Amino acid sequence: MRCALALSLALAAGAASAQTPTPRPGDEGAAAAREPFRDAPGVTPLHEPLRDTANARDTRIRVRGFFRTRGDVGLNWDLGRGPTPSLPAVWPTPYAERAGRNTQTNLDMRLRLDATADIGWGVSLHGRLHVLDNLRWGSVPEGEFVGGAVNQSSPPDPIQVRQLYAQVLLPFGMLYAGRMGALIDWGTGFFINAGNGLDDDFGDVGDRVAFVAPLGGLLWSVAYELTASGVGSDALRPEIKPAFDLDPSDDVRTFAFSVSRWDAPATRDRRLAARRTTVNFGLLGAYRSQSWDLAPGSTPAINTAIRRDLDAFVGDAWLRADVGSFTFEGEFAYVGFRIGNASLDPAAALNVETTGQQIGALLRADWRASPRFFARVEFGYASGDSRPGFGARPTNRAARAGDLDGPQLDLTTTPRDTNINNFRFHPNYRVDLIMWRRIIGTVTDAWYVRPMVRGRIWSMLSVEASVIGSVAVQPNSTPSGRAPLGVEADLGLVYEQEHGFVARLDYGLLIPLAGWTNVVRGVDPTLAHALHLVMAFRY
Repeated sequence: MRCALALSLALAAGAASAQTPTPRPGDEGAAAAREPFRDAPGVTPLHEPLRDTANARDTRIRVRGFFRTRGDVGLNWDLGRGPTPSLPAVWPTPYAERAGRNTQTNLDMRLRLDATADIGWGVSLHGRLHVLDNLRWGSVPEGEFVGGAVNQSSPPDPIQVRQLYAQVLLPFGMLYAGRMGALIDWGTGFFINAGNGLDDDFGDVGDRVAFVAPLGGLLWSVAYELTASGVGSDALRPEIKPAFDLDPSDDVRTFAFSVSRWDAPATRDRRLAARRTTVNFGLLGAYRSQSWDLAPGSTPAINTAIRRDLDAFVGDAWLRADVGSFTFEGEFAYVGFRIGNASLDPAAALNVETTGQQIGALLRADWRASPRFFARVEFGYASGDSRPGFGARPTNRAARAGDLDGPQLDLTTTPRDTNINNFRFHPNYRVDLIMWRRIIGTVTDAWYVRPMVRGRIWSMLSVEASVIGSVAVQPNSTPSGRAPLGVEADLGLVYEQEHGFVARLDYGLLIPLAGWTNVVRGVDPTLAHALHLVMAFRY
């Protein structure tokens, strides 16, 4: 093999010398003869810096997205139960005039722009911009006092770059690099969610390199993500440009692997119409680590460094089976981690290991009785923690019994609470309008059952109804220390044109149960109402 290779190289060299005249010293063609590919189109010589070689004639730009505006009316979202030990109420109340009612309203807007530039065969650039992202109407008036405002000013960050990455089709798979979201809508969306929906507010985005390859009828992917790079060299020497990662030991790195059998939505729709049995599934695993950290707001130095020793593992399994007019789907997620030192103070002598074992699960069954009728029964579960509060939107404020939220660990008590076991659903996965979406923030420390039906009553008009019953896993997490949380009934009306416009109006009624009782004051919670309107203009 080695001899054959040497012989072929010798023959090639001889052929080249026979066809190209030997240049004389100083001849202008000497350099070209030594480097026969120097002037080849689209090729950068090895000794030269990398340069742009894209052929502009092949470039094609595609733009899509939507503009949305939303409105909300919330009535009695504090449930009329009075204050918690740490907060005036479980939901903010009007500050000037209650008039016996707690009513809030909201109007906001967002423009999403997804742009793709095809710059060659199999090579493309992708970007996502949010313009006036969730800007509340009337929130930036111009004028010395509010009553004298005559104009609206631009917010400090009117344009946000959410994603920017490139992809290239290689002979053996797809390579991605940049700041990107989830490459596919993974599973049910309760754990990993790209935030592509018209009413979504959040989305998973990371700076990563990923490779996806089809093999054996499956999609295999590996990814490396620099989740956090820590402090930069500009913290000590701002004149150095560009700034470098000052110390790689404080980086948060994530490695992920997945394998899946996943049909694109259009493919699945065709198979559903043909009543063909289809099985999709996916397995995902990720590992995250961090060795050192920097005390918040401090100057990088050895005396402000914190030995963090973070190790975390994430696992997710998803299965979906379409059988005739039925679909059965389930997803299970696990998060386990260990933090060698959870303190934010480098001078603290306390160095207690903190751990977490968090479990989330979702099961649902769908029935497509006809093209005009759809029904679903869903069960969701999120593990809980015995500390007070749900831990959905925790702050550094210590939680007391009766609080709505708070950190799920406490290193100051005896014995110390060093476990964080509450699993949190992705906030984009919404099961109701009031309790989980608004008051608590996301599903955590509870299980729920949600039957739902949807019917098309006109070519462009549909109606949807659902009932959600929720119970806490850890009664200590609720404001009253009791497990039953509530029953909510939601009714929606959807108008959707074939192209360009969709509008949805939802009404929700929450019947709070014993978990919301103010046991200190002996006050039972009262009904809460919600109206939610979304108008989206798609392009």
